[in-house]
Amino acid sequence: MANSNNRIKEPDTVHHLVSRIAHRVYFLKDEERDEFIGMMRRTAEFCGIELIGWCIMTNHFHILAYLPKPQQLDEEEILRRYGMLKGQAAASALSTTFDTWRREGESGENRVKDELDKISDRMYDIGSFMKILKQWVTMEYNRRYSHKGTLWESAYYDRVIGLSVSKIAECLGYIHLNPIRAAASDSFDGYFWSSYTAFIRGNPLAEKGMRFVYGDDISRDEIICRHNEVLYSLLEKEKLRRAEEIARKRAAGYDAPIDPLTSEAMVIQAAAHLEKVRAAAVELHESDDIKGRKEKRRFLMESTVRESIERNPNVSPAQIADMLGVSPRTVYRILAKLRH
Repeated sequence: MANSNNRIKEPDTVHHLVSRIAHRVYFLKDEERDEFIGMMRRTAEFCGIELIGWCIMTNHFHILAYLPKPQQLDEEEILRRYGMLKGQAAASALSTTFDTWRREGESGENRVKDELDKISDRMYDIGSFMKILKQWVTMEYNRRYSHKGTLWESAYYDRVIGLSVSKIAECLGYIHLNPIRAAASDSFDGYFWSSYTAFIRGNPLAEKGMRFVYGDDISRDEIICRHNEVLYSLLEKEKLRRAEEIARKRAAGYDAPIDPLTSEAMVIQAAAHLEKVRAAAVELHESDDIKGRKEKRRFLMESTVRESIERNPNVSPAQIADMLGVSPRTVYRILAKLRH
């Protein structure tokens, strides 16, 4: 499930959150990404959200977070969380204000309750978490650079992952591969603003997130081993996807240099597969064997779709349909059949 209306509320599940800087024209420097991570941690603490992983790039960020079911909080806990967000001085001042109001009797007690409700209403809510975090970053950026207006694209991406360990691990791996895909790092643990690098360096918050996925009963070395397996698997799929994209561009007559993640041999192999798909498409549409054409078409299409999916699980039905010269609906029907 993906949404960009900023008001997804699905408790007891994991969310993949992404937001991008407007027009990609402003960039977060090293110090600003450090500050971002600090504010992200404080905002998550205030909202009662558990951070599983993150990767803060120069012009966008990814956060993987667990949203628990809302809990009833007493005044002490609400003020503690308020202090995490606004500072201990602000929390102490608010507590003093509450003492003053309570001297007014019942009306004062009602004022205290209303204020506590107003604060707690912002907790256990993904929309509030993102709003608080992004507004703070915007204010700091505008103050520092005398910039005016919003810093972010209007909407953010929120995909509900659920509680499947394999899906959470794959999403976390996708997030941690961002620096390699963007050529900002040449190793899994070489990008400072990734929670995986933080985990490798012994950051307790990052370790808590990794153990959310892989469990508390295994060693750090075993977590690294398992997560690296996920990362290598995703990286190979990404290499294959890029190789096929380069091969398609070259076949169309465009100049497509080798991507840093791929090799010439991989592109040649991808081109051979695409040529095989094109040959199958020609055979599908030019066969004169009226009697056996229907069965042959079915077999060719199923085998071609299956091989394309096996080679690149990220390829879309629309892309396969375009290569075969058939409708996407036809490919969807074949995929439904293959999955049963």
